[in-house]
Amino acid sequence: MIRVWSDEEIRYLKKYYKSKGPTFVAGKLGKNRDSVMAKAARLQISYNDTRGWSVWEDNYLKRHYRDRKRSSIAKTLKRTISSIQNRAKYLGLTNPMAPRWTEKEKNLLRSLYPDRKHSLDKISEILNRTPAGILQQAQILKISRPIKDHVWSKQEENYLIKNYKNKTARELAKELSVTISAVSHKAMRLGLKQRKKGRPWTEEEREYIRQNYRKIPSREIAAKLNRSIDSIINSAGPLGISAGLPLPWSDKEKDYVKKHYGNIPLEKIAGEIKRSENAVVAMAVKLNLTKNRKRKKQ
Repeated sequence: MIRVWSDEEIRYLKKYYKSKGPTFVAGKLGKNRDSVMAKAARLQISYNDTRGWSVWEDNYLKRHYRDRKRSSIAKTLKRTISSIQNRAKYLGLTNPMAPRWTEKEKNLLRSLYPDRKHSLDKISEILNRTPAGILQQAQILKISRPIKDHVWSKQEENYLIKNYKNKTARELAKELSVTISAVSHKAMRLGLKQRKKGRPWTEEEREYIRQNYRKIPSREIAAKLNRSIDSIINSAGPLGISAGLPLPWSDKEKDYVKKHYGNIPLEKIAGEIKRSENAVVAMAVKLNLTKNRKRKKQ
């Protein structure tokens, strides 16, 4: 049974959530952390260390909450699954499932949906279904509408301008939740320099990937070779490199980190053992070397 929030608990939440955060409040009130975060969201209280939600993120969540996995949405928005679920609840996206579609409704949708003179809102009103429900059922029935240009927001335009030279059209389309052709057409209208056909891979580049793939992040390899992340990942297969779990640390590498961490620059350690700086720091934490480093600085 769901425990109802008392007035005293709500006052405590309002007083301490913004400065102390959900973990602290949950511990004091004996409640689940997710429950505390959901209640704070409904009361529109945000934790100072919590990144606020943008209009673009809310729109993306509304568009894909019912047709994509939570983990996929969380990865795209760079948020936790709990954060996605709590925001969806706040936006009213977690309401009970609608009744099953009748054959009469399906036939009516088949006649209305392909004609753009019937807006999505109008079809929604006629069938007494949500716009999201209309789109989902149209996809199930494989009904399409004539293509219409995506209306680009200023934020989406800026993102395209900033990243067009560094990412592929496929990557941008996925991140902006539009078609690849929409990305290409918008780039052309904005006068962005068209991406040239991929240059041939040199043997030196292939060897660099063989030596470093799975040892350092793909984005670092991409930056080093001036290639897209997609091209690095796609090249790994033909080179016979498995994209499995990260390469385990050898005792020799661990000993090197123990000996030199805090004594020589981090980038030098990373370069010597061919690992990323983040990987070195993570291993230092596991080996309890970070505390010793702080003491030396003091």
